[in-house]
Amino acid sequence: MDFEIVKKTENKLLERDELQVRIQHEGEPVPTREQVLSKIAASLNKERDQVVLVKLQSKYGVSNSTAMIHVYDSAERTKIVEKDYLLKRSGILKS
Repeated sequence: MDFEIVKKTENKLLERDELQVRIQHEGEPVPTREQVLSKIAASLNKERDQVVLVKLQSKYGVSNSTAMIHVYDSAERTKIVEKDYLLKRSGILKS
């Protein structure tokens, strides 16, 4: 699985970076949310709970996907700004 950051926007009001990412997974199944989040967090030198996957979209028969990701400076800011369902989906909040 390889990825490329297509667009990066700094949102100063919410203190986060908003990334649009293209994920190439030729010959492999669509990556899981956990795989995407771990790889992005590692490449950006961020902790896993500072990265939230908002949307992961793939199309049938195509070996690439697109993702919308929010990256915060601190885990506390992540929990303040993001909605609970996104935090649970990203594995930051436990049910």
